[in-house]
Amino acid sequence: MSPPPLRIIGTSSTLTAELCRAARRDLPFPIEFEVLDGPSCMRRGVLKPESYDIYDQWFYSLDVLWTAGAIQAIDTSRIRRWPEVRIAGQIPGSAAKQVGAPSAQLFVRHDGTLAERPDDPAPPRIGMLPTTYNADSFGYARELLAELAPNETESWAWLLDDRWHGRCTLSLDPAGSAVELALAARAAGLVDVRDPGNLTIEEIDALFQVLLSLKRRGHFTRFWGTSEDSVALMAGGNAVIGSLWSPAYYALRGMGRDIIHGAPREGYRGWHSGLCLSANVTGAMRDAAYAYLNWWLDGTPGAIMARQGYYVSVVDTLRETLSQAEWDYWYEGKPASEDLPGLAATIAVRRGETREGGNYLNRVARISAWSTVMPEHNYLARRWREFLEL
Repeated sequence: MSPPPLRIIGTSSTLTAELCRAARRDLPFPIEFEVLDGPSCMRRGVLKPESYDIYDQWFYSLDVLWTAGAIQAIDTSRIRRWPEVRIAGQIPGSAAKQVGAPSAQLFVRHDGTLAERPDDPAPPRIGMLPTTYNADSFGYARELLAELAPNETESWAWLLDDRWHGRCTLSLDPAGSAVELALAARAAGLVDVRDPGNLTIEEIDALFQVLLSLKRRGHFTRFWGTSEDSVALMAGGNAVIGSLWSPAYYALRGMGRDIIHGAPREGYRGWHSGLCLSANVTGAMRDAAYAYLNWWLDGTPGAIMARQGYYVSVVDTLRETLSQAEWDYWYEGKPASEDLPGLAATIAVRRGETREGGNYLNRVARISAWSTVMPEHNYLARRWREFLEL
């Protein structure tokens, strides 16, 4: 009788068809992947830990999962490349101390709490294994350049700009969109916000006063739940500007759409994802789970993630899985020396093109806020539902 499959839940951001095929090819046990949207994945992770063995999602869900008792600590002595792991919040210049920074609650302390540092130098325990991260912004159609003022630079404020009334699209997930909109409102001088990733109730109310007014006037077009939805919106002409993740941008470029990925002067919105062990996984299935965690750091997943514009926490292994041209473009920020493929094997990057924002150290150092579940998340979520349902 064949062993039961290792059950993994996550989103399409990381559980791409290419990654799932590679894992099934490389690992000696059956694997069952279930791809969900972000909010659904987080609810499932918290409420039904018995339904999965590995949770693959964003770092901002870690505190919620840990508090709910849905996950167990990861023993880093079982992670072969743990000494090589570097997370985005540790790169100088990035918003390391902001709410939502992936390093803020990485380690499991002796008293069972999560903290930025372990109790002692022994191989630590962690709540989530850091894997993939990026510095995100917005995308816009090249035609918008004709409407810019002389010397006008890219800004999050463009998301709220009347010049593109009715043609702005946003993600449905408030963990990212609320941060982007707070950045936008602050940049536009509409709301006084101290930290876009940690809004007070008063700041939330002021922000949504602006957003509700804009929505009543029809400023926003449709909202999207997955990266694939955002591609359809931008490709179909329903939107000319909006939140756009790297895979969607490169998919659109591969389709021949003339889209620009912004490098806003206020900085990027950062995110970091990782892998958690279900509180219910034990025995041989836990051994399989650790094998999967180790596989994630061995190079093949990192190359797959790079081809959709993402970075990974162990970089050296990519030297063996990316071509020199790919490494130079994705990580070094150099002009592409040849046409480069995306995940669908189409040409996503043309020879001579360079990535907005430069190399990965420069891009990540310009993260000004993180996707996050804020301390006032419950109140924010109520206002967000009001905004969506208007």
